[in-house]
Amino acid sequence: MANWQTVTYQQGLGASAGKAWEVLGDFGSLLHWVRGGDEGALTVSGEGVGMVRDFTLPSVGEVQHRLDAHDDAQQVITYSLTSGSPLGMQTYDVTIQLQVAEQGCEILWTGKFLADDDAPLETIAENLQGAYRDMSERLDVYLTSL
Repeated sequence: MANWQTVTYQQGLGASAGKAWEVLGDFGSLLHWVRGGDEGALTVSGEGVGMVRDFTLPSVGEVQHRLDAHDDAQQVITYSLTSGSPLGMQTYDVTIQLQVAEQGCEILWTGKFLADDDAPLETIAENLQGAYRDMSERLDVYLTSL
C-alpha cells in the first residue's frame, strides 16, 4: 500500500489576498516567481480544471502539472504531478490556499507525495518544505514589484 507523506508550510505575504490571487490563480504565472524562472520555459495546454502546464527549470528538469481544482471564491488551487520526478518524488498533489491576514495575506501550502523507491523520505520532506518557503518568499517579492 502506498505511504503518502504530507508537508505543510505557511507564510505571510505583504500583498492583499486579492492581489496575490491574481498571480497565484494564474496557472501559467509560475516562471515569474520561482527560482530559475528566468532560465525556464513553460507552456499551458487546455483551460480551467484539467489544464496542464509543462515546464523546465534548472532545479527540477522537465515537469508537468495538471490543475485539479481552482476556486476563486476560496482562493484555492490544487494541482498534481503528471510527469517528471522533482526532488525524488514519483507523484505529488499540492493545495495552495490564500487567507486574509491582519496585514496582507497568508499562503498555506499542503503537499502530499509518494517518494521514489530509493529516495529518503525525510530529505524529500525537508526539500519540499524548503521549496515552498523559497516560492513563497519569491512570490512575495514579485507581488511587491507589481
